[in-house]
Amino acid sequence: MWLTLIFFVVMIVAIIALNRFRNWYRWKRHDQHKITEDKVLDEWLALINTAASKSDQTLEKLARAIEAQKIPNISISKKEIKLGRDPRPFLVIEHSFLKGYYTYVGALPYGDERLNVVWYLVLDTPEIAATRRSAKHGATNPLAFLGGFSKSGYGRVLNMSILDKLELTNYVSLVHQTVVAEVKSIMDGLHLDFSKVNTTTRGFLNLS
Repeated sequence: MWLTLIFFVVMIVAIIALNRFRNWYRWKRHDQHKITEDKVLDEWLALINTAASKSDQTLEKLARAIEAQKIPNISISKKEIKLGRDPRPFLVIEHSFLKGYYTYVGALPYGDERLNVVWYLVLDTPEIAATRRSAKHGATNPLAFLGGFSKSGYGRVLNMSILDKLELTNYVSLVHQTVVAEVKSIMDGLHLDFSKVNTTTRGFLNLS
């Protein structure tokens, strides 16, 4: 009896491990660092006339300005991120213990004349990506009931403590303030009216 019980426990653990590895592999190859509507929790953008040529310069200035804020527990890198069909250069901001949250900051030319300065707060983990795939195909994950055995995925990312929520709000607020200040600086240099820019974000943080 004990051998049978041990066998079933080992099998369950093996299935969980295999499922998690499969989800991670698919996420790593197809979903990670890909901005889609269903991943975005908060966002902000400004469209600046006659500034398309300033995209590279603006992204570099944003990286330096965000680093100058000395925000605790974050790292900043520059990567090609898929937005729509084509990869585009973004700053990628990751937090050391708020796993699954990424902030992407971009300065993207729009046509020949305009510049889109934008940031997205994205929630993305292998487990959440697997759930999205299941929902998309009208299926449910037969191993979902086993999720309580693991602190990854929804259990680790969505069930945030008050302190973690405060940490997330603080760091994203500082990023937002920095991006808005850079947009104002660009517009002032081009003699454009910054007062018409809506500085409130669109999402659950609703920053302004």
